[in-house]
Amino acid sequence: MFKFKVMLVAFVAGVFAAGQIGVARATLSCGSGTASKKDLKGTYTFNFSGTETEEDGYYPLAASGSVTLDGKGNVTSGVINCNQYEEEYTSTINGGCYTVNSDDTGFLTITTTGNAVCDYYPGVDLQLAISNGSGSQFQFSSDASYTNFETGEFEVFAGTANRK
Repeated sequence: MFKFKVMLVAFVAGVFAAGQIGVARATLSCGSGTASKKDLKGTYTFNFSGTETEEDGYYPLAASGSVTLDGKGNVTSGVINCNQYEEEYTSTINGGCYTVNSDDTGFLTITTTGNAVCDYYPGVDLQLAISNGSGSQFQFSSDASYTNFETGEFEVFAGTANRK
């Protein structure tokens, strides 16, 4: 009987762990980068559009909002308003980080509170490219880590951010 209980506890722990792994998403670890982060500083307004893929088809999504970057590699605040499934979701940006490389590409991680980005995850990792040397505009896209491996759903989107 004891052996059965140990096996049952191990099985339940394994199922729980697998469930947690299924909904986890990779979070970018922002490093120092090789270029100046000060080029990306201030409040940026943005919009993006894309598609969510589910087992039963593809669904469009669109969003707009603002994000504030401190010029030191930190995301300090912002908001994302997303339209999906004929509903609107608002997410408050409460943190994150970014890295800029010498070729004006980089990565941006945003974390959110309340409703997650488009009602799915509490943040998102993005690839970015600075459009001009001044940092007044950058393009971004989801980097395929925005995936729920448990359901097979993922969202692919791209957009532009402009400094106010």
